[in-house]
Amino acid sequence: MKNRKYKSIKLLCFSFILISFLFSNSIVLAAQSNIQFSKNLSCTNFAASFGNTVLLGNSEDGGLDHPLGIDPLSSQMYYFVGDEEHYACAFIGWRWKGVGVGIGGGMNDQGLCYDQTGIPDTPVNTPPNPTYTVAGNFVQKDVLTLNANVSEVIDFFMSCDWAGNWWYQWLFADAFGDIVIISPGIDGDLVFTRINAGEDGFLTQTNFNRANNKSGEYPCWRYEASYDLLSEIESEEDLTPSKFNEVLDAVHFPKCGGSFTHYSNTYDPVNKMMYLNYMGNFEETATINITKELQDTELEADNLTEEVQGTKYKAVPVADYFSEETAENGLKNYKKWKGTSIFVYRVLPITAIVLIIGGIFTGIYFLIRKLLKRRKSLQT
Repeated sequence: MKNRKYKSIKLLCFSFILISFLFSNSIVLAAQSNIQFSKNLSCTNFAASFGNTVLLGNSEDGGLDHPLGIDPLSSQMYYFVGDEEHYACAFIGWRWKGVGVGIGGGMNDQGLCYDQTGIPDTPVNTPPNPTYTVAGNFVQKDVLTLNANVSEVIDFFMSCDWAGNWWYQWLFADAFGDIVIISPGIDGDLVFTRINAGEDGFLTQTNFNRANNKSGEYPCWRYEASYDLLSEIESEEDLTPSKFNEVLDAVHFPKCGGSFTHYSNTYDPVNKMMYLNYMGNFEETATINITKELQDTELEADNLTEEVQGTKYKAVPVADYFSEETAENGLKNYKKWKGTSIFVYRVLPITAIVLIIGGIFTGIYFLIRKLLKRRKSLQT
C-alpha cells in the first residue's frame, strides 16, 4: 500500500514537471508578443489615387503599453490654428500622460495627410546641412504645419537631422494624388516609394520596412489582406470611403494577437473630409468636415488656452463624435480584449514560470529522497 502511494506521488510529480514544461511555450509566445507590441508594431496604413479621388486610411492599433491601451478614453481630435508661416492642421491621437499631446496622424488645410506604422529601429544618416532637427521638436506636428504637398515633404525629410535612427515609417498623400511611403534604407538613406500625381494606384504598409522586408514582420497577414482588397479598386468609382472601411474592418484587431484597434480613420485630402470609426465598430462612421472644424477653431482662437510650441489648439474627445451606444460598446470590447491579453500574455507566463520552478524543485526533492533511500539500504 505504501509503495503504491509512493508510485502515485512520483507519477503526479512527473505529470507536474511535464505540464510545467509544456506551459513554457506560453512564455515564448508572451515574450514574442511583448517585444512586438511594446513597440506598437501593429498599425496598418494605405492610400490610393484614381482619377480625381484620393484617400488615405489608418488603423490605429496598440498593445497594453500603448497610451490608448493604458487609457482608451484618452483618444482626441486636435485642431491647430494656422498663421502666416504655418498651415492649420487637424490631428488624431491621444492625451499623453493625461496632459500632453500625442499624435497618430493628421491632415492640414491644404489636404496633405499622413500616418505612420512602427518598424524595427533602423539607423538613418544625417544630411550635410540639415535645416530641421528632430531632437527637441515635434516633427509629427511640424511636418504638416510647414508643408503643403508630398513634394515639399520629401524635400523637408531630405533636410532633416533625424537624431540617428527611425523606429517608424511614414505614408503621405496630398490633394493632387501624390502618394509616398518614406522608409529608412539599408544604407541609412531614406527611400521614397511613390505614386506620382496623375498616376492611378495604391500603396499599403504595416510593420515591415518597405525598403527592406527582412526588417520587421514579413510576411504580414494585414499587409496581404489590405493589398488584396485594394487590388479590387480598378477605377475612380471603386475608390470610396466605404471601400476603405471594408479594408479597415479586415485588418483591425483583435483578429489575433495582443493588440487592439482604438480607432480607424480615412482621410479625403481632395474634399478635406475625415471618416472615423471607434474601437473596431464599423456600424457607425463619423464624418468630420476638416475645413469647417479648422475655421471654427480659428474663430475660437482668442479663447483657446492650450498650446504646443506656441501654437494654440482645440481638443475634442474622439468618443464625442459617436452615439452613446457605440462608445459604450467600444469600451466593452476594449475591456474584454484587455482581460484576455492580461491573462494570455501576463498571467499564463507567470503561471508557467511558477510551474517550471515548482516542477524542478519537486523533481530534485524526489531525486534526493530516492538517493538517500538507496544509500540507507546499502548501509543496512
